[in-house]
Amino acid sequence: MEIAKFVLTAVGTFISVVALSFTVFQYWRRKQDEKFDLFKKAVTDMVREEKQNRKDSDTEHDKRLRDLENTMAQRFESRLSVMEGELKGIKSIFHSIENWFISNTPGGK
Repeated sequence: MEIAKFVLTAVGTFISVVALSFTVFQYWRRKQDEKFDLFKKAVTDMVREEKQNRKDSDTEHDKRLRDLENTMAQRFESRLSVMEGELKGIKSIFHSIENWFISNTPGGK
């Protein structure tokens, strides 16, 4: 009878230890799953934020590029206008020089 009691106590203790170990393992696994889910969410949020930052950066770069193109086009047009004005001013000088040469050279008379 003592042996049967000992065996039953040993089996009960073994089952209790296994059940306790299983419970502790399940708790540990649940905590690891929660940590992994938090990590996965953090990485997903970081990727989403980086993606949004890149979109914003691209938008800012596009705007800056458009502004630079407009500025360059305006400056180019302004410079061409100045050159055109200078050429118009020189035109009369060239005509007077041409007329002087025509009138002061023997072939021009």
